[in-house]
Amino acid sequence: MAYKVFISHSTTDRGLIIYLANLLNKFGVESVVAEWYLTPGEPLDKKVFDQIDKSDCVVALLTRNGIRSNWVQQEIGYSLKQDKPVIPIVEKGVKDLAALQGKEYIEYDPYQYQEALIKLSTFVKSLKLKKEEKEKALLVLGALLILVLLFSGKGR
Repeated sequence: MAYKVFISHSTTDRGLIIYLANLLNKFGVESVVAEWYLTPGEPLDKKVFDQIDKSDCVVALLTRNGIRSNWVQQEIGYSLKQDKPVIPIVEKGVKDLAALQGKEYIEYDPYQYQEALIKLSTFVKSLKLKKEEKEKALLVLGALLILVLLFSGKGR
């Protein structure tokens, strides 16, 4: 099963989002960006919240634009209520993290953003690997349970 990351951002940071999505893709991670999935006629909040629900974690891009975005704040709030892991990427100089105040974050410099995005991608890849290990362990346990049930039924 694919590992999905919802990217919460301001639409004014589009170039950064494209770079991040491409980088995550190289790590085998699917990026979910709300405006890339058109669903005409559907309420925007339902569309966005459904995408968050289907994602494994949320990356909150808190640039000077992102921190002021009502959508970014709603997406973060909804993600926290759903117990989704939220990974903040905070632009150097941004101080008020609102609902994410006190959380550890990755700082990014808008003039040297590649380093921060590589740190983020590496961290997300580690989350992906943990998920894959859990899924493999569950498959092995399921197979063992089936074998036990099969062999316990043969003696009757």
